Amino acid sequence: SIAEFVVQILGKYEKSYQEAMNTFRAERSRFISVLTDIPYLRVIPSEANYLLCEVLAPHTPRELAIRLLKEHSILLKDCSAKCHAPYIRLAIRDTKDNNQLIHALKIV
Repeated sequence: SIAEFVVQILGKYEKSYQEAMNTFRAERSRFISVLTDIPYLRVIPSEANYLLCEVLAPHTPRELAIRLLKEHSILLKDCSAKCHAPYIRLAIRDTKDNNQLIHALKIV
């Protein structure tokens, strides 16, 4: 069965998995730190692979989502309808992708 196979190979990849998790945690921490410098975002801390951010004036989640998609081909999730508040969800990716998003957020 699949479960037996996973148990058999788990030890083989444990070190790689731990290294990947450490890299991810470091990037998430860096990403949060840099995002907090963007004046119209309030970052809600997270242990997940995404962040929820409140969008403050003069921007709206919808306007940000549209501009980032049209001007930078970056897709972000507008959560304002579901949350009944001005929130967006940002995926935490690798450093290169995160830096692209940060740059786009700073110039909109």
